[in-house]
Amino acid sequence: MGDSVGVRLRRLREERGMSLSELARVSGIGKGTISELENDRRGARLDTLFALTTALDAPLGALLPGSGADAQPVAGASVSATLLDRWTIGSTLIEAYRATITTDHQKSRAHAHGVEETVTVIRGRVLVGATDTAQELHAGESLRYPGDAPHRFQALDDTADVILLMHYPPQTPSEEGPLPHDR
Repeated sequence: MGDSVGVRLRRLREERGMSLSELARVSGIGKGTISELENDRRGARLDTLFALTTALDAPLGALLPGSGADAQPVAGASVSATLLDRWTIGSTLIEAYRATITTDHQKSRAHAHGVEETVTVIRGRVLVGATDTAQELHAGESLRYPGDAPHRFQALDDTADVILLMHYPPQTPSEEGPLPHDR
């Protein structure tokens, strides 16, 4: 299955030249929590992983070991997501997740500048999108919205199944080396 979330997090932080303290400050995640994650003494919630990858200017999938049949789901307040695949079209990285959404309301903080999300409902009804303009979607319907603004997820009846696409904007490799999706 590859490296653990902790191994991937430490490698990405070091590639970015960030100390634990600096990552804690930028991400809003406690230094102790980051240390426990890096040492595989703690599991990570979806919102924690997004805060860390946003601070590290990396896609969520950079921290997730495996995809498809080898992937393990990562959960938040309402969303449990499994990485299906990732690919680059032109210079845009797209990650595809299979997700289950519950009736609990999940608020997601803004991701990195230029990130967009597309939700396609497979089963059920959901309320998704930017916090102020979330829309109700039924099975077979899709919505693309800015992921770089606060947004929300909530199933309206029971659990709902969706496909979530994360669209990461083109990036220029920095002096620190290749971006995680360039490998």
